[in-house]
Amino acid sequence: MLIIFGLAGGIFYFVKSGFLFSKRNAIELVSAEAVLVFETTEPVMAWNQLVTQPFWSRISELPALDQAQYQVMTLDSLLGKGGKLERALKGNQFVMSWHPVGREEFDFLFTISFRDLSNLDILKDLENNLPPLSRINTRSYSNVEIKEFQSLDLERNLSYAIIGNVFVASYSSFLVEDAIRYAQNSNLLNFKSSNKQLFDALPRPKGLGVIRISGQAIGKVINGISRNAEFKMIESFSRNGIAANLELKFLNDQVIMEGHAYFSDGKEFDFTASKSGNPKSFQNLVSNRTAVYQQYHLEDLAQISKLEDKGFQFTSTLKGDIEKSLIDKGFLNDLTGEAAFLLFELISNEPQDKILLLQVNQIQNKIQLLRAFNAGIDRSELEEFPSDFYQQMEIIRIASEEFPAHLFGGKFQGFSDTYITVVNDVLVFANSSKAIKLFIDDINNDNTWGKSLNQRKLIDNLSPENGFYFMLDIHRFWSAIIENSSPNWKSFFQKYAPQLKSFELLNLKVKEEGKNNAVILELGYSMNPIKSVQDVLLTENRTVAFSNRLTYGPIVVQNFIDRSQEFVVQDEANNLYLLTSEGEQVFGYNLDGPIVSGIHQVDFFKNGKLQLLFATQNQVYIIDRLGNLVSGFPVRIEGQTISHLNVVDYSNSRDYRYFIASEEGNLYLLDKNGNQLEGWNPKSISGPVATAPAHHRIAGVGDRMVALSSKGQLYFFNRRGEPELGSPIRLGDELRSDYILLERGSAQESRLVTITKEGEVVQVNLKGELTYRNQLLRPDRESKFYLIKDQKDDRYVFAVHEYNKVTVLDSEYKTVFSVDVFSENLEFQYFSFGTDKNIFVIVDKSQEFIYLYNLDGILLNTLPIIGDHKVEIRYSGSQNQYSIYSISGNKFAEYKLPI
Repeated sequence: MLIIFGLAGGIFYFVKSGFLFSKRNAIELVSAEAVLVFETTEPVMAWNQLVTQPFWSRISELPALDQAQYQVMTLDSLLGKGGKLERALKGNQFVMSWHPVGREEFDFLFTISFRDLSNLDILKDLENNLPPLSRINTRSYSNVEIKEFQSLDLERNLSYAIIGNVFVASYSSFLVEDAIRYAQNSNLLNFKSSNKQLFDALPRPKGLGVIRISGQAIGKVINGISRNAEFKMIESFSRNGIAANLELKFLNDQVIMEGHAYFSDGKEFDFTASKSGNPKSFQNLVSNRTAVYQQYHLEDLAQISKLEDKGFQFTSTLKGDIEKSLIDKGFLNDLTGEAAFLLFELISNEPQDKILLLQVNQIQNKIQLLRAFNAGIDRSELEEFPSDFYQQMEIIRIASEEFPAHLFGGKFQGFSDTYITVVNDVLVFANSSKAIKLFIDDINNDNTWGKSLNQRKLIDNLSPENGFYFMLDIHRFWSAIIENSSPNWKSFFQKYAPQLKSFELLNLKVKEEGKNNAVILELGYSMNPIKSVQDVLLTENRTVAFSNRLTYGPIVVQNFIDRSQEFVVQDEANNLYLLTSEGEQVFGYNLDGPIVSGIHQVDFFKNGKLQLLFATQNQVYIIDRLGNLVSGFPVRIEGQTISHLNVVDYSNSRDYRYFIASEEGNLYLLDKNGNQLEGWNPKSISGPVATAPAHHRIAGVGDRMVALSSKGQLYFFNRRGEPELGSPIRLGDELRSDYILLERGSAQESRLVTITKEGEVVQVNLKGELTYRNQLLRPDRESKFYLIKDQKDDRYVFAVHEYNKVTVLDSEYKTVFSVDVFSENLEFQYFSFGTDKNIFVIVDKSQEFIYLYNLDGILLNTLPIIGDHKVEIRYSGSQNQYSIYSISGNKFAEYKLPI
């Protein structure tokens, strides 16, 4: 930008013309449509402090900032340096305002109000040193002369004009014309008159300058850069009529904006912080997947309902039912004042997962009220099973759209259905079955802020004097920015991601300060270099040697006594071993053959003590932690060779069913004691299964028994073994890959996704309807295709294996990375612990090498792990490292990989 050149020319014209003027406030010439305004009387000082910040070296690579820096330096050189520029501008009102100039475009208007002309002798120097190959054209608008500065160094012309004592300039000429209109018509609503509360509170800027902004303006920016995205949290905030004056500061690796917030209609909101509550009470419930965190820490949570979102469309019948069945019966009375709203990091092509946490007194009373409310819903058009169980926790489904928003005055939007569970004294609301299960998994695996070394800085931000917090983890939110940006903005964000992601955390705090709401906005940044693969060392932490070669495992199980990890392995002599987390042997047991299934843990006696359930080709075993068989086991299915086994627990009653597939293409369902159940003795399908048969219960959908035949058919059965409508569904000629179930809260919207041998991606909903087909590029006839899901059945990728190359594709079929691997016998695994912690594993069974890659295709272990079996990987947030468990030869090994 050659703003200053244009500015100088305009000022010179102003002096030469001898224009006599009356004093005018530069803000009065700024349109009410401006999304933000920066006002200062120290523009040069503010600029100098900006360019000396550590982050400037990175963000100055953005084209507009790079050009601005070059032009300011050029201007300073033309003036002979010595502080002439600062003396000319110092003490004058300098306003930079940002305006929408199109559907997806924004531009700046610069206005300067001069107190006098005594320090403007430098203009003659500028006139004599204007850039070569430039010229000034003149035109008139509403009897005011507008000049347009043209130069080969400019992509666009700079328009400027003198209006009384105010100089205005912009690269969008109509913004200059708008300023003229506002100067000539005092009846127009300008930025100052439309945000009167801001200027009543702070008539003049202080310090480096003040940023004046409104929630409505934030909504305009979001609408400008998004492609029909639903940022409901921000949209709701923008409709509350909040505006703020924020003084700009630079301090300790942060950009600080500090000031006060006001409501446009003069209404007040009580942000008085709780005196008895603990703002860190949720620290062990906030998943490390969290990208956006919003928390209230108030004396009374009912306060937030008073700040109603005027734009939210309430459903009158639901609002009435909630008032009658919940609010009038005291549902809000025993809320402690602690509430948190979480947005998980966005997975490409997936809905946004959301969690609402409410700390409650007398929580069982609240659950009873919710059950009663749910029972009163007209279920004539709803599917069965309003509840589910997961990890021994009950999940209640309320099939009412935007239930939390109706309960809390339009806040906490984005819940088509609501899934509710309880953790201690906290009610947990989620917007999908998938989201609530991810939440439960993370709690059980200590994948939370309170247990994570990396997230300690987020917890430290939660201080007791603040009544409201808003935190945005920019790195975790980045995928949502890319996913929801319009094409023009998306390409910009992608191109300059390394520069923009130098900023790591946006943190907003609000507290009551007399009659005002004090606000602190902190933008934290880091200049840490990106860690190279050479900086990360895979170290062997522990090995355990056995007498025979290991052929199965390791499988991680849980010690029911102390919840520590334990490991199951099997050797070539068919001996099964259970090892402690320290590698000590708990027991050994000789089986009749190799294990063909996974290892499942069951509470057979319903006493909290867990046993191991698994199958060999001939028998089903249940063995306790002391190495003893449960009475009645092993169980044999005569004349059948078992290929897969899964465990089913319909209602978390521990009345287990064992879902078995045989190599002969038969399905069996056994009761808890191993007896074959009617309707399943057997249920024949077209061929052996491609992966283990499974039971799926989705709240709002019900039970589905699923089997994927290697001959290309997908089978849906009910619990009695009766085919569901449309079953079987033909997907292709042959299937040999896994599938993933994408839960959406209804049979119509939920999807089962798999890929055929020929590389065709197929999606089927739970009504048995084929909803999608897409043929992936097939490099050659020998190419192999696989769907690889992560350890939690949450995320998935596709792997394409050519003879000498492996290509990994994301769920939208975009290439994630490719790597050369010269082997025909490969196995793949995918482990995901968040968007920034992913490992793709390639097991080369021929050469007995195991490779670990991140999703940038970078090899994490410069020397491969020796082995030809799949590995287990766990992530520790407290130690910020991976633990990798493998077997090779006669050894079990544990490795540590720091991040």
